[in-house]
Amino acid sequence: MAEPRYFSAVQRTELFNRSGGHCQSCGVPITLSNFHADHITPWSKGGKTMLANGQALCRTCNIKKSSTMQISYQMHLPAGWTLRSWQEEFVNRFLASAIQQINKPPAEINAFILHAFPGAGKSLAQCLVARTLLEQGYIDQVIFCVPSTLLREQMVDDAAKVGLNLNGKRLDPSGYMGIVTTYSQLGHVSKETEKMINAELLRKICAAKPTMVIADEMHHLGRGKNWGDAFEMAFDQHSVARLMTSGTPFRSDSSTLPWCRYSNKRIDLSPPHAYSYGYGLSTWNSRFSALGDRVVRDVVVHPWDGEVNFTVRRHEHGEMTDERTFTHRLTDNIDELYPDVFEPTDDPDDEPMKLLDNKRLRQDIKSKRRLAAIDCGTSAHPYGTDYIRDQLIAANEQLIDIRRSHPWAGGLIVCNSISHADSVAKALKHWTGEDSIVIHSESGAGARAIRDFRGNRTEARTKWIVSVGKISEGVDIKHLRVCVYLTAIQAPLRWTQILGRVLRVEDDIEWDMQTAHFYQYDDGIELVENESGEIVPQSVNIKMFAETLLEERWVTLEASEKERKKPKEGEGVGENIGNYSTVEAHSASGINTQTIYDGQRHENKDLEPYKVLAARLKMPVVKVASLVDKGGKEEWIRALND
Repeated sequence: MAEPRYFSAVQRTELFNRSGGHCQSCGVPITLSNFHADHITPWSKGGKTMLANGQALCRTCNIKKSSTMQISYQMHLPAGWTLRSWQEEFVNRFLASAIQQINKPPAEINAFILHAFPGAGKSLAQCLVARTLLEQGYIDQVIFCVPSTLLREQMVDDAAKVGLNLNGKRLDPSGYMGIVTTYSQLGHVSKETEKMINAELLRKICAAKPTMVIADEMHHLGRGKNWGDAFEMAFDQHSVARLMTSGTPFRSDSSTLPWCRYSNKRIDLSPPHAYSYGYGLSTWNSRFSALGDRVVRDVVVHPWDGEVNFTVRRHEHGEMTDERTFTHRLTDNIDELYPDVFEPTDDPDDEPMKLLDNKRLRQDIKSKRRLAAIDCGTSAHPYGTDYIRDQLIAANEQLIDIRRSHPWAGGLIVCNSISHADSVAKALKHWTGEDSIVIHSESGAGARAIRDFRGNRTEARTKWIVSVGKISEGVDIKHLRVCVYLTAIQAPLRWTQILGRVLRVEDDIEWDMQTAHFYQYDDGIELVENESGEIVPQSVNIKMFAETLLEERWVTLEASEKERKKPKEGEGVGENIGNYSTVEAHSASGINTQTIYDGQRHENKDLEPYKVLAARLKMPVVKVASLVDKGGKEEWIRALND
């Protein structure tokens, strides 16, 4: 029989009686209900759970003792692995936070929040801290929660690397160190009882033993939503250690996240119960960043402008009430072109001037302009608009060039719906001759296809994978180097996740030879409210996301009406009952005149003189131009001659 980790109720009473009602370290009064039963020789160091090795401490002394203990975790690292600087800093900070709180009532425990930019090594870090707490005896089991079936399988594999044996098949920890569940499983409601039966089961599992709970990609857990409510039901009352992790720790709607703290309407990532590791240096971390540490690739953004001609039809209660045709460039600032205005009225009973609110019109034009630009598979554009054609050809040529030095490199095209993905795959074949793997689902054949694509590092493998966002989160395919953004979604959360797919580093290739390429819209600036409620130009569209990539911009909890009411991915707008609008694309040209790198825009014509040098160095032209500008042309020429 295993040695008990915790003192029994009888032992606790005896330890209290022996103390005479005072902390045996500092002497302050204690009570039977609030003292800490402490192992004099720590249990993790071989100390027995017996009266001779026990003492009654106040909470302050017990926490102080725990915080000074040195916890070893290196033994659990895979052979030959070492932690990155940020991972080591996070692990130490988390363990200190968790151990100090391990004996607190669950209602008083502060969950630890880890923000780590996609591709930075978040999975290994969270598995390692769980393994360490298990080894040291602070917890007896761990429950991982993930957003998808594919990530559940991936988490089981990642955990095994540090010696964590997890059950990813059933909600049963018997014979395992813990389990992995999806948020969908967690929120499952029984048709017969209308109860969240899995959440109730996990609550019982959590109550049976000291349990650590890890919520991976926590932004899926909105309070007041099915998954968020199920998560709190399952784990609020009994979990003794809590870790919330995400590469994008915010939501696109107005709901908050369970167990997370907020300051001025944004996620609070301040120590001691949080750690942030962003793409660049930030308010939360001025020492380490993913790009600065070369944990992720740098990226060249190719913004595509073009002229779009389209018709928007507005419907109310199933009947068309308005039809208007527009011609706009993607860079046109719709907010400036269609402001709210006062117009005269002829009705004597009305005010002589009335306000014409163009907010809905602006939203229609901006969203439908993007949809028209990426029209593909329709009778008008069976193989896509010119915008799609030219972008697919350019991206494929870029990937071919990359594969000269990185033969198994792959490309990702993210589409707007299932039918759109099928059509774009046909367009890719039509315009470039390239086959592709189309992913509709994260389970079954889709999951197998993703695993095969990820594991196949041969030149013969299909170059392209086409997805409807199923590869936009958590999936680790390190050889993806080129991404084409063909979805109308503009939420910063989704944009960051998709960008993260092509930023993961392959360890056996020199970092400077792994620059990623991202093809996207070059949208005009929108006017939105900032955190102070002022209407100002703000980086809320993907054009500006790229230009400010090195700045950490945290999204406030308020979201625009547009984002809250946006149809789900793959859902036809015209199928909604009530008021909606549809779009017919007539034409959409594509043109790329600029390249964005290191937060700066470069005119493509100005990059021509650097092409020969870039070819010699096997680097992107814009990266060479940027380095030359920083180092001076003479110095670079001298270095090359040497």
